[in-house]
Amino acid sequence: MAEDENLLKIVQAIHARHGFMVRALDMTEFPLTVDLFLIVSSDNRIQSRAIADHVEETARDLGWRLHHSEGYEEGSWILLDFVDFVVHVFLVEKREYYNLEMLWSDAPSRRFEDPEESDDPFTGKR
Repeated sequence: MAEDENLLKIVQAIHARHGFMVRALDMTEFPLTVDLFLIVSSDNRIQSRAIADHVEETARDLGWRLHHSEGYEEGSWILLDFVDFVVHVFLVEKREYYNLEMLWSDAPSRRFEDPEESDDPFTGKR
């Protein structure tokens, strides 16, 4: 997942389903079997599942196979394990509670800007 272009495609897939506050944590310096955590927020459980589905489809198109997933049915914290990288899709309150960014604060990280969106498609105002 070190290929920046592929990481950006996964982030675009997340943004396409309105995931936000995307942060990548470089886990290569830790004795884990994973290179990257991608942490994402969503507004509700349906949106979390939509993000997870689109990430899985995009990753598959890029040549990765989903090794393991957890939390899909419940939808408040969905974990997608692609072996080299893991995607965590959280409801905002669950992300704040578990605070993986603080837990792994020693890991180099990268924040991805959320795309500009408007709530009203006619006026462009939030």
